[in-house]
Amino acid sequence: MLLLHTQRICMRVPFIDLKRIVTPIREQVLADWTECLDNTEFVGGPGVQMLEKKLEAYLETTHVVACANGTDALVIGLQALGIGHGAKVAVPNMTFWAPYEAIVQVGATPVLVDISPRDLQMDFEEFCRGHEKFKFDAAILVHLFGWTSENLENYRAYCKKHNIRLLEDGAQAFGVRKNNRSIYADAEISTISFYPAKVLGAAGDAGAIMTPDPKLAEKIRSLCNHGRAGHYTYDYVGWNSRLSGLQARFLNRMIDQIDGMLASRIEAENYYQEVFAKHTADCIVHKAPQGVRSNGYLCVLESRKRTGDDLSASLRDDGIGSARTYPQTLCEQPPAKDALRTSDLAHSKRFSKMVINLPLFAGITLEECKASADSLLKAFKVSV
Repeated sequence: MLLLHTQRICMRVPFIDLKRIVTPIREQVLADWTECLDNTEFVGGPGVQMLEKKLEAYLETTHVVACANGTDALVIGLQALGIGHGAKVAVPNMTFWAPYEAIVQVGATPVLVDISPRDLQMDFEEFCRGHEKFKFDAAILVHLFGWTSENLENYRAYCKKHNIRLLEDGAQAFGVRKNNRSIYADAEISTISFYPAKVLGAAGDAGAIMTPDPKLAEKIRSLCNHGRAGHYTYDYVGWNSRLSGLQARFLNRMIDQIDGMLASRIEAENYYQEVFAKHTADCIVHKAPQGVRSNGYLCVLESRKRTGDDLSASLRDDGIGSARTYPQTLCEQPPAKDALRTSDLAHSKRFSKMVINLPLFAGITLEECKASADSLLKAFKVSV
């Protein structure tokens, strides 16, 4: 189990260090990969099937379809729901680019919705007002920063009532629970990314799509494999988005140590929250809403005075890694500058300028957390 411990370190702290979680499973993975080579288990195979079963159990869902990456999962998920040309799809203005490009790639029209300053997720009230104006056909609810919306159940109920297909992007949310239940369990359809830096990461790109609906799962599996009905017969125009046996074997080893990885991340997140809760004049400490268990994906701080870029530069001078998730909103990206929007998107624009993320990864030490926090506290004291 990977828990925080104290060790003597210099001031240099990386934002992320994947070696600490790869090293303990290195020999097992190499043996698994050798077996893959010996059995020519390159695309699909027993390792992928085992991974899907493990994910079904851990995420408390009945059908998991592994695919090549998290972006493909979004595109295929939208297509499986019948979303295409002419459809309007709500998406938060504060998120990674993949949900926006997935909407465009299926021929639909994105509609940008601001975030709530309370939980940093897509604002539910603005979403409802937006539907009255734009009549959404679908929505992508992104579970950002290692938690989910305080209005998760409200989103699901509203979308069901108004016939809005709701796809939940859980790329950052592996291990997140609400009311002691996996957030993936009750989603009509949800997706996940296993990009290496995620809470559960592969040794390259990988993803998965989850649903409780067996017919929808069958369609998703076909779409991931060129739309096949048989080896040379096709029901859909699909994609080549299949998971390799090598990635599946790696993920099977990683998921076996996920509880320890989550515990380490959450312990670090709690440390940062305790420290910065005493400095509310300098920053807003964002955390999971009541009833939601975070997975410790990110330490999310919103500066009140100095910009995130300024703080990141100060941390870098001290040898402390940092990130800014995200330094720009979707509407500030050139391909989205003319996108439809439900408001002036002021909350997400301000947050993007002021956000700063400190080092947080499985295996980070208490001394590394303290050095990172001390450096940021010093940066807060610099005159603006």
